[in-house]
Amino acid sequence: MEELSLKKKVDTIFEKLNPEYPKKKSKKIKIPRKARVRKGKAKRGWIGILRVDENNVITGERQKIEDSAFTLKGGTVHATNGQEVLFWNGKYPVIVQETKSRNPKKFNDGDNQTYGQKYILAKMLKDAIKVKTNSGSIIIWILIIGGLVFGAQYLFGGGF
Repeated sequence: MEELSLKKKVDTIFEKLNPEYPKKKSKKIKIPRKARVRKGKAKRGWIGILRVDENNVITGERQKIEDSAFTLKGGTVHATNGQEVLFWNGKYPVIVQETKSRNPKKFNDGDNQTYGQKYILAKMLKDAIKVKTNSGSIIIWILIIGGLVFGAQYLFGGGF
C-alpha cells in the first residue's frame, strides 16, 4: 500500500465531513438576445418582451411601445402602463407577456385586466384607419404634362 500525500488525506477527511462538497456551480440565467434592449433604444421607447405562448414556450422579442400599447409578432395587441416593467440585472427593461392576456404579467398587484382596454382599442383603430395617399394625382400630373408637351409640339412645330 502506498503512502497518501497530505493533500489527499485532507481532501478525503473534508469530503467525509461535508458530503455536499464540491458544490455544483449554477449558471446564471441569461436574457434571450432577441429581448435585449440597450440604453439608447430604451430611451426611444423600445422594450424587451418575454412572450409566453399557450404551450408554455418562452420566446424573446423587441417591440416599440407607442401610446401605451405594443403589437407582438403574432399580431396581437397588448397594453401596458409601465408598472410591469422589470429590469434584467438592472440593465435591460423587460416585460413578461402572456399571449392570451391583454396586459403584461404583474408580480406585485392583483389581476386587474381592464386598465389597458382603451389603449388597445386606440391602437387597433389607428392600425385600421389608413390615410389614402394621392398616388392617382401623380398619374394625372404626368398626363397633363404630356398633353402640354404634345400641344406645344403641335402648335410650334407646324403639325405632324
